[in-house]
Amino acid sequence: MKTTFLFIIYNVLLGYNVCAQSVSPQVIASAGGYAATGNVQLSWTMGETFITQLTTPALSVSQGFQQNLNICLSLVDYRYVKAGNPYQSLFPLVNNMVIDQIPEQVSILVTDVCDNVDIGSFEMNIQGPELNWNIVQNVAPNALFDNLGDNVNGRNFIPGQYTLTVTGYAEDNKGGGLTYGPVITTFTVVGNLATISMPTLSSASLCAGSTVDVSFSTTGIFNGPGNQFFVQLSEPNGSFEFPAIIGSSAAAGTITCTIPANTPESDKYLIRVVSSNQVYAGNPALSMVDVSPVTKYLMSPTDDIISGSSTQKVSSTIIAANKLESSSVNYQAGRAIVLNSGFEVKTGAVFKAEIKGCGN
Repeated sequence: MKTTFLFIIYNVLLGYNVCAQSVSPQVIASAGGYAATGNVQLSWTMGETFITQLTTPALSVSQGFQQNLNICLSLVDYRYVKAGNPYQSLFPLVNNMVIDQIPEQVSILVTDVCDNVDIGSFEMNIQGPELNWNIVQNVAPNALFDNLGDNVNGRNFIPGQYTLTVTGYAEDNKGGGLTYGPVITTFTVVGNLATISMPTLSSASLCAGSTVDVSFSTTGIFNGPGNQFFVQLSEPNGSFEFPAIIGSSAAAGTITCTIPANTPESDKYLIRVVSSNQVYAGNPALSMVDVSPVTKYLMSPTDDIISGSSTQKVSSTIIAANKLESSSVNYQAGRAIVLNSGFEVKTGAVFKAEIKGCGN
């Protein structure tokens, strides 16, 4: 009985080996076909049920009989560049990289390079020495410190460790859901160049024609002949492509600077300190500067204030012929507030006019 049992098992196994088959992929579809000629092959199906491609920042899974051969080895490219117009690409940025410090200002560009993943906007945050910066970018080249086309703004990366966090979204302005990251990249900048610190300001709310104290320090030795430190005011959009010099000194410390009287109104100005020999541009103050004009004309309907609180401030004169419906409106001028025909305070609005110096 025992011998017979083993014989039966042997025959079953032998039969199994003899009958083994190769399995070919099959699909149930409403239509399909295959054709080949020369080096060209075409295979197609119609009516497959499961064909969606599923993607995460680290994995891409495709479904269906017909597979997408366009597989991305990378979703996003990081590029370390010299700031300017146009910017100059230096090298790809990768995690744990050690980078030599350079005297020029730099930025990082983040670009999606995979057609299989929809990225409509990037949120970028960088933290490190003198830096804690966050920005949302919708348009290439997606510069870390903002850009206008190929005119890329930059900062100085002084020695130390930096952490860059990048998150991608399907639509503009972080809309449509997460499609990439957050991905964290760390890198270290090394070097011993003489540097200028990020300045501190006596006030971040200024008027054209007024003064502001700008304080800064240096490391290393600026020993070039005739070296001067210049305080620069950016353009209204924060770019330093064509800055205005508002103060200077031969030594580090505090410089009393004057905002030019013709400075346009904006709340996106930046202030930084640069040197002439060696040439070096320090990082701007963290906070943006709000500059109010010398004179302001407020006309209806363009300048009507419909809701919310509002303070209109100038160093000299406000001339108003607009309508106010807001609950709290304050006009401040250093010399005069002129309310012309057409100026109207609607029922429920609260209006206050003050003659006071800029910055008070």
